[in-house]
Amino acid sequence: MQLTDAEVREILARRKIQKRQRQRRRRRNTLIALLLIIVLGAGIYWFIGHKGKIGKKGSGSGSEEKPKAYTGEIRGTIFIDPGHGGMDSGSDDDKDRYEKDDTLKLGLAVRDQLELLGFKVGMTRTEDIQVDRTERGLMANKADAQLFVSIHRNKADTGGDGVEGFIPKKNDKESRMLGENIMHFLGRAGFTERSIRAGTLQSTNDDYEENAAASMPSVLIEVGFLSNAADNERFDMNLDRNARAVANGIDLTFMEIYEPEKAEAYKKVIEAADAASKDVTGKVTTATEELAKATGSMLPAKRESTGAGIDPQAPAPEGSDDE
Repeated sequence: MQLTDAEVREILARRKIQKRQRQRRRRRNTLIALLLIIVLGAGIYWFIGHKGKIGKKGSGSGSEEKPKAYTGEIRGTIFIDPGHGGMDSGSDDDKDRYEKDDTLKLGLAVRDQLELLGFKVGMTRTEDIQVDRTERGLMANKADAQLFVSIHRNKADTGGDGVEGFIPKKNDKESRMLGENIMHFLGRAGFTERSIRAGTLQSTNDDYEENAAASMPSVLIEVGFLSNAADNERFDMNLDRNARAVANGIDLTFMEIYEPEKAEAYKKVIEAADAASKDVTGKVTTATEELAKATGSMLPAKRESTGAGIDPQAPAPEGSDDE
């Protein structure tokens, strides 16, 4: 049977419509798959950051149910040092933001998280007062603390982002473990991971007073750059998550030193979660690329760490509040 021109045009038109419909369905299915993968990935990262616990209500975390208080035996003593305070404001963002306020805010939140994990927590300060730097480590010694963490924030004249830390110049295994664990958990919370170094920024043969005075494993940890707007946003919008990250790093280190059986089980959970998150990241990347090809959109460039840190305890230049 021979088709008329009108019938041929009608068939071709239907085929064209069907082709467009198939293309739309493929794009829609790709987008749905991408969204499902992103939701799954977010769930895994949430689990990693929360360790199965519901966070406390606090800045940047929204309204959440308050977790139950720890009711078991005290596992050990941790000493937290919110850096600077009082007349010693530390670094600033060249506006009205001071390091001493950020470190106190985060230090108090870390204390709360550690108490939920069963630790007795000592603090060098809980308000805006000045404490001698050497005295901070001595306070931890007097409390027979097993771990000491001094919280700071960084600053650079140009560039610079992420977390880095300084441990005693003797570069002991336990202090390095403490610094690296905290840095890695903060990396999961969204910060760039830089490095953990022995000594000071200027010399591997010198110590910051806090580390020199403390007789237990210790680290001076720099939680993001005050001079970096993105780091400040990460600090502010995720205060509770950042506090949990620091507490989790301390918790893992304590287990590795004093509760090795618990540490092995916990590290297996972390490794499984990491493997799952990498798999999710790969799937998200693939789905994103497919969606980009389908829609002609551009993929964002990868963010990389730039710039070097400054000495967190160097004397401030005249006319400046920077360290």
